[in-house]
This record gives sequence, C-alpha cells and structure tokens, in this order.
Amino acid sequence: MNKILLFLFILLSTSINYAQEVSLPQKNKDVIESVVKFGPTISSTYEKAVCTELVIQILEKFTPLTKTDKSRIRIITNQDIYSLLKQNSPIPKGVYYALTSKGIGQPIDELSNVLPGDFVQFWTGTWGHCGIIKSVDLETKTMKLYSSFPSTSGYGIQTFDISDYCYFVRLK
Repeated sequence: MNKILLFLFILLSTSINYAQEVSLPQKNKDVIESVVKFGPTISSTYEKAVCTELVIQILEKFTPLTKTDKSRIRIITNQDIYSLLKQNSPIPKGVYYALTSKGIGQPIDELSNVLPGDFVQFWTGTWGHCGIIKSVDLETKTMKLYSSFPSTSGYGIQTFDISDYCYFVRLK
C-alpha cells in the first residue's frame, strides 16, 4: 500500500496530471488545437518563422495584435537583455509582457499552475526562446514546447530546461 501511495504522490507532484488536462480552459484547448493545425504551415522551416513569429501568428488567430504588441513579443530593444533581466525589466519577458500589458494575459507565477496551452518566454545564459506549453515536468524542471527552433528545422516539439528567467502567461 505504501508503494502505491508513494507512486501516486510522485505522479501528482511531478507533472501536469490528467485532472488538470481534462479541466483545461477552453482557450488553452483552442491554442493547442491551433498550433498543432497551423504550426507546420506557419513555420515549415526555422528561417520562415522563428519562435516569436510562430507565437505571433497563433495569437493572431485569437486576438488582433498591434505593432507594439508584436514588438514586445519580438523583444525589440537595443539594451542588453541580461542586464534587463537582472533589473526585472518587462522588456525581456516577450509574450508575457505583450499579453499582460494589453490586459489579455493572466500571469502564471507558480510553476505548478502552468497548463498546456499557456505561453512562455525564457532565457538561458546565452539565448532566449518562446513557445506554447505542451507539458511541464516539475520533478526534472523541464517543459515540452510547441515552437519553432533550429534543431527541429522549424515547427516541432522540443524539451527545454525551466530556467530562472522563465515567464508563463495564459491567454484570457
């Protein structure tokens, strides 16, 4: 019996569980459906649509984006990103910044609350990336994303470590 309880505890505490997937907000389900359906066309190659362009084109299926919204998602700045991150500037938060400042994004500050269909912008020590959450593994601190990335030659699903500079947002 103790082994069963331990297994259940590990299962529930390490990844987005079945109960959460079943109770996904409708908008999250729609985002996933859209990225699966349109992602391969939007980003048939990485050169055709980098990660930010994929995110922009998926978001535009749900809401109009202004030039400012797109610039925020693309993180258009002449400033040093890593200095901005240390200052907790909104600029390197990309899609998080764009959606929350427009009032159409709900910030997700607790990793355990991240759901499939949420958006993310993150930074490693040398590069940044954005995409749409497929799943999160709390135990290994990794996430699977629908995104456009060089190693997938465009649209694909890739696993990434969850860094210290990781910003999750849900489309309202």
